[in-house]
Amino acid sequence: MENKINGWKNQSTTKIINSLTDNYHEYFRNIMKELTTLTTTILRVHGRTHRELSKVHRFFSIIQINLIQRMIKEKGNIFPLIKIYDKRPRQDLLEEILKEKELLESEEDNIKELFNKLSKVTNGYCPPEDGCATYNRTYENLKELESKVLEYLKIENEILYPRLEK
Repeated sequence: MENKINGWKNQSTTKIINSLTDNYHEYFRNIMKELTTLTTTILRVHGRTHRELSKVHRFFSIIQINLIQRMIKEKGNIFPLIKIYDKRPRQDLLEEILKEKELLESEEDNIKELFNKLSKVTNGYCPPEDGCATYNRTYENLKELESKVLEYLKIENEILYPRLEK
């Protein structure tokens, strides 16, 4: 992941934001839609014998709500402000951006904590031996979602936001 992150350092701020919204946000919307169906299905089919699936379903649902709200805030508010600031830096604009960023950080900690709980309850996203193909796909997708979300947050926190504070 580190090489992938370093590749972002030479990109313009606008290109980073556009990629975050066009690629990552789109990916998150698609995989979360699929995972909503998958987590519900395995809970319904295997929930009696695998009690942990109610937690899997609940943790994923909360992660999904938090990510959707974050994407709405970013695309509708903070990213447009950053694009304006990138073209015409102003202290008042920077302060507004940093205030919005601070609000996102507490939500970010919550998302990371939920992924930690999800990983723990799924034994590192390892499906049980009696799990079906849907069960396996659900866990693979959850693991991939976690990886992509952490990559996304790293791009924001190590590349995008530090540029503003220079």
